[in-house]
Amino acid sequence: MIGSAALILLGLPLEDANDLDIVTSVEGAGRLRTLWSNWHCPDEAKVPDGPFRSDDFARYDTPWGPVEVMGGLMIQGEPLVVGARHADLPIPSATEQLWILRLFGRLKDLAKAAQLDAWLSVG
Repeated sequence: MIGSAALILLGLPLEDANDLDIVTSVEGAGRLRTLWSNWHCPDEAKVPDGPFRSDDFARYDTPWGPVEVMGGLMIQGEPLVVGARHADLPIPSATEQLWILRLFGRLKDLAKAAQLDAWLSVG
């Protein structure tokens, strides 16, 4: 899990998360597509040469809120590989999340990276 929901789980004081972002393998995304078929939302067109591409991308409107599943996520042509995970949660470590946010590079991600960086510096 990445994004705002993962940052909230870390303890970053964000107001809310618009959705839950799950990064998984193509196989994992396929399993979720089967299990969550009743909640599947029609896919929106993505820019083919944009900075993000998933081999299997899907949006779901679950009873608990919106979920985006990114199977085989590529950022700027490279696979997203999470090296450091949080010890007790299914999310990247704070340092790894900071790297991911900066790698995404969108204004909203850079703003969250600044919040996370400031929060980490306080300890």
